[in-house]
Parts: sequence; C-alpha cells; structure tokens
Amino acid sequence: MDADAAVNLTAAAAEATATVKPVAAACYDNNLVNSQGMFLGDEPLRFSLPLLLIQVSLILLLSAAAHHVLRRLGQSRFVTHMLVGVLLGPSVLGRNHELRGALFSERGTYILESVSLVALILFLFSMGVKTDMSLLRRPSGRAVAVGLAGSVVPLAITLPVFHVLQPTLPADLRGSSLITELAVRLSLSSFPVIADALAELDLLNSELGRIALTASLITDVTSWFLRACFAATFLITEAKSPVFTAKILASFVAFVLFVAFVARPAGRYIAYKRTPAGDLLSEGSFVVVVIAALLSALVTDVIGFKYMIGPMMLGLALPGGMPIGATMTERLDSFFIALFLPVYMALAGYRTDFSELGAHEEKWCALELFVALCVAGKMVGCIAAGLFFAMPIGEATALALMLNIRGIVEVAAINNWGDTMKATAEHYSTLALSMVLITAVATPLIKLLYDPTGRFARAKRRTMEGARPNAELRVMACLYTEDHAAPLIDLLEASGANRDFPVSLIVLHLTELVGRAASVLKPHKKSSSSTSNSPSDRIVNAFRHFEQQASPGAVTVSPYVAQSPYSSMHHDVCSLAHSRKANLILLPFHKSSDGARSTANNAVRAANRAVLQYAPCSVAILVDHGLAAGSACATASNRNLLQRVALYFLGGPDDREALAYAARMPESGGTAVTVVRFKLRNWVGMGGRDEVRDEEVLQEFWHRYRDDERVVYVEKTVEDGEGTASVVRSMSDKFDLLIVGRRGEDRDLEGSALTSGLSEWSECPELGVLGDMLASAEFASKVSILVIQQQAAPITAAGAGEADHQQ
Repeated sequence: MDADAAVNLTAAAAEATATVKPVAAACYDNNLVNSQGMFLGDEPLRFSLPLLLIQVSLILLLSAAAHHVLRRLGQSRFVTHMLVGVLLGPSVLGRNHELRGALFSERGTYILESVSLVALILFLFSMGVKTDMSLLRRPSGRAVAVGLAGSVVPLAITLPVFHVLQPTLPADLRGSSLITELAVRLSLSSFPVIADALAELDLLNSELGRIALTASLITDVTSWFLRACFAATFLITEAKSPVFTAKILASFVAFVLFVAFVARPAGRYIAYKRTPAGDLLSEGSFVVVVIAALLSALVTDVIGFKYMIGPMMLGLALPGGMPIGATMTERLDSFFIALFLPVYMALAGYRTDFSELGAHEEKWCALELFVALCVAGKMVGCIAAGLFFAMPIGEATALALMLNIRGIVEVAAINNWGDTMKATAEHYSTLALSMVLITAVATPLIKLLYDPTGRFARAKRRTMEGARPNAELRVMACLYTEDHAAPLIDLLEASGANRDFPVSLIVLHLTELVGRAASVLKPHKKSSSSTSNSPSDRIVNAFRHFEQQASPGAVTVSPYVAQSPYSSMHHDVCSLAHSRKANLILLPFHKSSDGARSTANNAVRAANRAVLQYAPCSVAILVDHGLAAGSACATASNRNLLQRVALYFLGGPDDREALAYAARMPESGGTAVTVVRFKLRNWVGMGGRDEVRDEEVLQEFWHRYRDDERVVYVEKTVEDGEGTASVVRSMSDKFDLLIVGRRGEDRDLEGSALTSGLSEWSECPELGVLGDMLASAEFASKVSILVIQQQAAPITAAGAGEADHQQ
C-alpha cells in the first residue's frame, strides 16, 4: 500500500467515526531522518529530524510570546500552551491545508507525541518525588472537610442528573461511561496541577495555599488508588479464565511489592548513603533513577494498567527534597520537562476543532451541562465547608477556585478517553476548551479575591516603643544561611536579656523550596535521615548554646524551619511573626563579605524588602561587617563583642523604635550606649505630634539612665545633610555597632532637612538614607549597622494598651 492510499484510508476512517486521532498510520520511508540540505535538492520538512526541530521550536517560540502577553492578564502557562495549540490547529492556522500538511502531518505528530509522552511520564515521576506525604499525617480539619465536600457534592449532583437525563441524551453519551468518568475526574483535584498553579501565583506558602494543597493531596491519593482498583476490575471482568485473573492480580501486587521493598530502600540508600549531605545525585545515580521511572511506566503499561500509575507510585516511594527531588528539579525539570511538556499540552490544543462544535450542537451542549454541574458542585461544596469553619466568604470562594484549577492531568485523562474511543472528536474539543476556560477564569479571580498579605495589613502593629520597658521582648531572628547565626547571636547577647528583661527568641531558618512541591513551615526537629547534622540542626544548636549560656529565665528559644520560593518567602516570615506576636523581626543584610570580596544575593534582598513592606511588627536589618569573626557562641570567655554601641537619632517613628531597642542594651552590663541627637541649626519646630513624642522618649531614656556611666547622651547641631554626614564620619569609628532608624518616609520635616542631599547616591533604599551611607564601602570594614523600621501604620493608643496587655 503506497502513502497516498494510506492517507486516504486514514481520512475516510476518521470522517466515518469522528475520532480524535487517525485510526490508520501514514506510511513513509524509514530512511527519511536526516536531510542532505535543500541545496542538494532535498525537502527538509520531509525528514523526521528537521520536522521535529521546527515543530518544537515553533511551539516554544509561540508559547513564550503568548505568555509574555497573557501573564499580564493573570493567565497560567497551561492556558498559554493550550491556546498556542488551538492557534496551530485546524480552527485557525491549520485551516490552511498546505501549512498543516507541511508542519503537522500525521507522520510528524507521531514522533512529537511520543517524545512529549516521555516528558509527561518524567513529570509525573518528578511530582511524585516532590510530593510531601507528611501532609497526610495530621491534616487540618478544614483541609479534610474542604477536600471531601469538594469531591462528594459534585458527584452527588452530577450522577443523579445523568441518571435522570440519560434517555434523552445523544446516543454516544447515553451508552458510554464518559459522563461517569468525567464526573469522577472533575470532582477530584490533582495535586501536581494545584501545586504548579499555586507556584505560579506565589501562593504555595499562603494560608489558603496550604489548605488547597493538603485537600488536593487527600483527593489525589484517593483517586490514584481508585484508578488502580478500577483498572484491575476492568481487566478482571475482561478475563477469559481464572488463570488470567490471577496473572493480572499477581503482576500488580508484584509491582507494588517491588516498589515498597526494593525501590524505596534502594532510593534511600542512594540519597543518604551514596550521596554526600548537601550534594546533588551523581551522574550515575541520576541515570539509574530516570531509567527506573521509565521502566515503571513500561511495566504498568505492559500488565494492562495505565502508564501514568507506575511513575507516580515510584515517585511517591522515593524520598523527596535533597538530593533526589532537588536533582530532578535541577537536571530534569529545568530542561527536558520544560522543553517537551509544553509540546504535550500544545498537541492537545492542536486537536481541538471548533468546526466540530458547530456541526453537533446538541452533543457539546449536553456535555457542557455536566461539566458545569461538576464545577458548580465543587464550588458549592468547598465554599460550604469553608463557611462551616468560619472562613470569610471571599477566602472560601478563592479556595474553591484553587481546587477547580485544571491542567495537564485532566488533559491526559481527556487524551486517554480519545485513545480508547470513549470520546469522539466533538467530545474532545468540548472538554479541552472547557478545561482551558475553567482555568482561564479561575486564576485571575483568585488574584482578585485573595491577598495573603491582607491579614497582616489589618493586624495591630506590635512595636517596642509601645511595649512596657520591662516587658518580654519577642524577637524573631531570620537566617538564610549558617553564616548569619554568629552576628545575630552577638547582637542578641548585647540586647540586655536577663530575668527582669526577658527575651523570647523565635529562630526561623529560611531556605529556598527545592525538590518539593509543597512549602514547609514547622517547628524544627533534629534530622533523623542522616547521621550528620543538617544546616538547620547546626543553626539551632548555636542558638540553644546561647540560651544555655544566658542567665536562667533570660532567653527562651523556639526554632522553626521554612522552605518556600524566595518570591513568597515573606508570607512565612510575616505569618509566624503574627502568630507568635513578635515585636521585632531581625533580618540579615543581603550582602556578605569575607574580607577580600563582597557577594550579594538579590533573591534575599527581594525577600527582605517584602518583609519590610508587609510585616505586622517592627523590622530590623543587620549589616554585618566583621562580627562573625569571634562569635560569642564560639568564645564563651568573651561574652559580649559589642561593647560600644551608638544610636544616631534624627527623629521620627523609626528612630524612636531604634531608641526603644537601644534602651535595653545597658541592662546586659557589658554594653556602653551613646545616643547622638542631631538638631538642625535655627530650627524652631512645628509642634507636630512626632516632635512632641521625640522629646518625650528622649527625656524618658535620659531619666532612666542619667546615673549610669555607661550611657552617654550627646546633641549635635548641624546645618544640613552634609553636616550630618560629617558628624557621622567623624564618630563612627569609635563604636562596634551603629543603630539608626530606616526613615523610609519623610514624615518628619526636621529629619528630612538633616538628611537632605544624602539620598541622591542611595544604593540600598531598604537601609534608609543613613543606613545606606554607613553600609557603603567607606564604612564596610569598620563597623556593623542595625537599621530599624517601625511599620508605617502604628497602633493606636487603644491598640497599644491591648498590646501591652498581651505582653
């Protein structure tokens, strides 16, 4: 049979049965792989390799261009890839038969689809590895209720309606299991899809994001189990003899036992024995893991189960995080999956044909009815469960929309229905467009309805200025690396902690989310998976030692660990500070120096800026210029490395907050504090609220320490910002630590005049005018700086009284 005959047979069969894909293969020469070039008379697009390259390049190029536009409208990459496929398909550009025959002929799409299926298999395996099954150990009541209600209600609505309307439905829906399988699929939420969508929305570590992830994981694990059971039931019912049934069950049980008792121990051995702590998998171990994932898909496909079950089961059995999960992200997700998974979704959009919908309106209308019932039922179930747990209606609606997001798993299910002839071309186009529409509507609405920082903005501000002098100081120390521990401990040792002035210290180790799909925020527990201590263990050990060396009852340490993307890391910081009622958040500066060179981490800088913007309490940034060289944790003989501290006071809320912190330092017994008050020459004052309050706090400070020889109060009169800078330069070398207010807003006229002209060369606005000047290269090797900000919306007098009561 020649190629033309094969193509004609394919077209005739497709027209007769209206299937999603051709029912016959197109014939072509197997030797047409590499072209000799068009200058030698070859047509490159007749050869497999040039055709594959131009197909992939075209899809990726159009996807990148489209997403650059659509992301501004709040659309996800899934929507972009599907719409690109629709653009290339028979509804738009594919209407030109010559273009379609040249770029996306049947023989060309076979290879493209096969490669994209490999990407799908590896994606499912990677998501399985990165799935944190510990979410199921103690799920919150809200997550369980939302997950169950969001799954049961749509089924309880859709299936009875289908039973009632079944006699009136079109024949291809009436006698098919498509509606039942569709109802089951849409009533569930896919964990890989939800995790990927929330990561794009920067909501992984938000309160609703965590609920949505846990709820989707509960339903997804249940669905994978039911899917395996249904597949086994189908194969058993098709069995021709008891022996055949026994072979099916034995094959699947053997695969499960292999995963549990061979693959899992082998994965743990590779992760924790063969791989050094903190390193990625070696090349050989990585290849072994990838081959195991591909073979798991082969095995489950050969024994009659779907190819998707094997990789997911194997991935769930292997340990996530470092090093396997991180290696999958670094070497697999960032290249192969990122390259070919969009092709899979674009091919799904490519098969969508609008002309099929216009020709059979009754079919797509009937199918859309059940899609709408499933979506509406899931919305009702999730919102009802959220309201039962006293969620605001907006947050409950946003949570329901999160669990209604659709993606690649649903597309894979639709493709499977098309492959098994359960869905015709009309059904396929209707369902594919429905998935795109649901997600395209849900993601912008989620952004509109839910702002995770809103509860911090509404919260009463906790400040040190508003607290009683001897009240417990609740400080949250945030660390990105182990190097940040020593300078923070040195600072805390000089902060005047004793039994009469106690410090409650919340230690939060922040790390980037790598190798896991769900973010983590939990109390620290010593790592048991490895014999050596993890970085979090070593950080906590240092602060525990600081707690033990302090006088009894002076310091209490509560350690936490957080893993999240840098783009949303401030959610964890603000959430923990809010729940633990912290007065102050301590952050390390994003630049570090080893004496020879300085390095900067822009991701840390962005996280610090977000904390400054959204924190429910005061925030301080510590710029370390040499404190770590002799950490008090390491040299117990020298208890206090910060013996000389200066506060530059220009006036305003931030400076008053800095004074409130500095006022505790003399209580340590080893720290001398100098307060330098800057005044503008010939300034008569405006009598504003800030000016009056500045005088009050300075007088209170001086009356408190006027008999203490370790405390010095100095006033400096200057003409302008240049005079302020001159005084600062002349005095700064005399001290170990300088404390300044950030002064992020010009809320004080005199203070603004005192710094006029200094902000023109500002490099780090998050440090304020003085802090940025002190952190410049001129001061880099001489003194460390603590920049303090009091949140712009200070608590009212009533709020302060409430805060004092809560102290």
